[in-house]
Amino acid sequence: MDTTPIPTLTRRGLFRLGGLTVSGYGLLPCVAPLNVRAASRVEPRASASAVIFINLLGGPSQMDTFDVKEGSWGPGNRDIRTTKYGYQFPYGLMPKLTGHLDELAIVRSMEAWETVHSRGQFYLQTGHAHSPARVKEMPSMGAIIAHELLSKRRETDYLPPFISMNYEATTMYGPLQREGCLASDSAPLTLDLKGGSLPFIAEDAEKERFRRRWELLRKFDTSRADAGIQKPMREFDSFSLAVHRMMENPNISKVMRIGAEERKAYGATPFGDACLLARNMVAADAGARYLMLTHADWDHHSFIYGRDGKSGVYKLCAELDTALSALLADLKQSKLLERTLIVCMGEFGRTPGDLTVNKGREHYAKAMVAAFAGAGVKGGRAIGATDPLASKVVDSGWQRKRPIYMEDVGATIYSVLGIDWTKRIRNTPSGREFVYIDPAGPLGVTNFQPVDALFG
Repeated sequence: MDTTPIPTLTRRGLFRLGGLTVSGYGLLPCVAPLNVRAASRVEPRASASAVIFINLLGGPSQMDTFDVKEGSWGPGNRDIRTTKYGYQFPYGLMPKLTGHLDELAIVRSMEAWETVHSRGQFYLQTGHAHSPARVKEMPSMGAIIAHELLSKRRETDYLPPFISMNYEATTMYGPLQREGCLASDSAPLTLDLKGGSLPFIAEDAEKERFRRRWELLRKFDTSRADAGIQKPMREFDSFSLAVHRMMENPNISKVMRIGAEERKAYGATPFGDACLLARNMVAADAGARYLMLTHADWDHHSFIYGRDGKSGVYKLCAELDTALSALLADLKQSKLLERTLIVCMGEFGRTPGDLTVNKGREHYAKAMVAAFAGAGVKGGRAIGATDPLASKVVDSGWQRKRPIYMEDVGATIYSVLGIDWTKRIRNTPSGREFVYIDPAGPLGVTNFQPVDALFG
């Protein structure tokens, strides 16, 4: 008998979750109503109903992961071999993923714009350069996706469209990017799985008490339904109702339950738990459309190979290998991979060549790597190439004949979800247009596009 406890939600937890959206109310001038228009006519791919974005927080070493390189600086136990597809892969660091290379398309021609964590994470989450003047009004990609797909939600949908798990909002990495100038119903629902419990399910013994108090609150606090200046509170009320609807749905316990055996199969780590819950949410088909799962501690400035041969990239690759392999296997077996795009990447790469005096690698923008699967992605390939040190892109591997940037990844994500990535929000609080994917990058007009090479 499975005795794994079901996570619980206290009343205090409910109000903590509801309070997460209050910060966006200073930007309401953009909300009533939004003026959103497309800059040009494009044809989104529309091959996915959900995206799982795996955020390798800190910047993984490309030459040890999906763009592995051999060199005197690298330990031999990475067991680098040439796959049947003709590219090299670290069998010793990620042995389980070698059984899923058929599903993976590895992009080795990526570059980053930033080499500072906070700015890099902002770029990763929004697809836009960091602008101090506009940082609070810029919505994340998850919020844009939630905004675009809210009108298509069904009566049976009870999960929020945008969910973020395990993001560490530290000074170094910066805050989680939220809804910006969009309405609060596009805000992320945040989960921290490191504490061992999930605040979503009321215990059976508490359900009736909770319902009585909920009804009392609805009768007592009628101000949220008022017009005019009470609009912010009505927005807050809509979020509370969404959380309440999720709690009241009888299927929520199936989505949020983490069985002992399944947890072990996913690695029994916070990241593994996030992958497991993401699988459950995609399988539920209950409204979750963009799930960002954060895997932390990839910032290896020192002892990248650990002091004991177990920490550093050994530990993190083992966690990623186990959880991502289990996720791919389960989604493929249930036919859900066909309609789920998986993206796995960090905010930048690491310096090539010999290790530093601290036996680590610094931040690096001129070469990074990402892995994609699902939603029509043609696996069994490495797209693009870097030089023998993974220091620069020597083959872009796609139609644009240039490195691939986060904006191109963002356009790909929007496209597979059926969203026009050229849309612009014209009435922002600053008065400047917000473009879903701005064609003007840090180096001028770049004309970012979906990476069609991923799909064959």
